[in-house]
Amino acid sequence: MPKKRTLLFLSVVIISFVVMTYQSKEGHRLPDNFLNRLLYYSHGAAKSLTDTLKSPFKKVAVRAEENALLRRRVDELLIEREKYQEAVLENRRLKEILHFKDQTKQYVCSAKIIARGIDRWDHILVINKGQKDGVEKDMCALTPRGLAGKIFTSSESYASLLLLTDINFSVSVRLQESRKEGILSGIGMRKCILKYMPYEEEIKIGDIIITSGLDSLFPPGIPVGYVSKVDKRGRGGNFQYIEVIPFQDDTKMEEVTIVR
Repeated sequence: MPKKRTLLFLSVVIISFVVMTYQSKEGHRLPDNFLNRLLYYSHGAAKSLTDTLKSPFKKVAVRAEENALLRRRVDELLIEREKYQEAVLENRRLKEILHFKDQTKQYVCSAKIIARGIDRWDHILVINKGQKDGVEKDMCALTPRGLAGKIFTSSESYASLLLLTDINFSVSVRLQESRKEGILSGIGMRKCILKYMPYEEEIKIGDIIITSGLDSLFPPGIPVGYVSKVDKRGRGGNFQYIEVIPFQDDTKMEEVTIVR
């Protein structure tokens, strides 16, 4: 169709040129209304051709605009979905904390993690509760998964939490099954070391470690972690070398419960 209109336009132009050339040589022999009609049809053909050529580009521009609007709408929906998912997860965590609060008589308060220590070797977090909320030094910090650490320092509105993976942290623990006692210490990594387990003690990978309460800091029976490695040859001394993975991953921790 565009080819036919192009040929028509060219034909009209050629005829007009011929007529004007003829008139210039022979004089005005054709009536004015004929020339007017000829020019009118020529203009119409040219406009039709121009509209035909512009039409695909207009459609492309309209589609591009529609696609941009759709992309913005998709982005908005994705953001709304993420907000909804985050609200669901937060609601689930808060329900766990509330349930945990009802079961813990030594409950002091619940707090949010608001900052992390700048030194990668210091496993310290900052919480948004302090002395005015009843938070004091050496109080125990828990999550629904288990032991998180203890309060290291406390100010009026904030407190620092020393994680159980820190090299300065230790807690009196026992094996849940055999009831054998030991000391769990952090080593500045994702794992801890269970100390003072004699060679003759049978310890298996997967054994559960809980607090013993014998250090007068942590309530007894709090889940701590599970045994991930056992080396009966040890690394010097008279005890086995035992690695423990804490139940609570401090990189995923957002709220804690403080207990006496």
